[in-house]
Amino acid sequence: GGVGKTTLAQHVYNDPRMEEANFGIKAWVCASNDFDVLTVSKKILEAITKSKDDSGDLEMVHGRLKEKLSGKIFLLVLDDVWNERREKWEVVQTPLIYGAQGSKILVTTRSKKVSSMMQSNKVHHLKQLQEDHSWQVFAKHALQDDNTQANFELKEIGIKIVKKCKGLPLAL
Repeated sequence: GGVGKTTLAQHVYNDPRMEEANFGIKAWVCASNDFDVLTVSKKILEAITKSKDDSGDLEMVHGRLKEKLSGKIFLLVLDDVWNERREKWEVVQTPLIYGAQGSKILVTTRSKKVSSMMQSNKVHHLKQLQEDHSWQVFAKHALQDDNTQANFELKEIGIKIVKKCKGLPLAL
């Protein structure tokens, strides 16, 4: 982790141009390690309705999701998906297919298997930063623009820090 998948997804989700896409519904769900079908389905429903759902019945949750999404264009972000079992994803996806054409599901994951299993249309692989770019990011945030002497003294330490961060933007 730490390459910036969630941060990039947040920028997309909050981009003003998303308003032009006419998503009637926008929802963000953190799927994380425990990909329980009922739990994830409830999280999606709760993100859409902005209210808690105490139902323990998957069929009922899926029925509500189908009702809320039918004929509507939606953007759903599933953040940090680890589940690599296709059958679980297919069950979660069942009510999502009722959304209108133009609906999008954006998934962040560390696993190439997840993007393949979800039959993604477009996959963007984020890479670690090159060392020179890492230094630029670090220097922008850590060094004082107007104090040349202090910057000179800190540069040596900063270069060591950048090397230890191994190109991970969130570590910088």
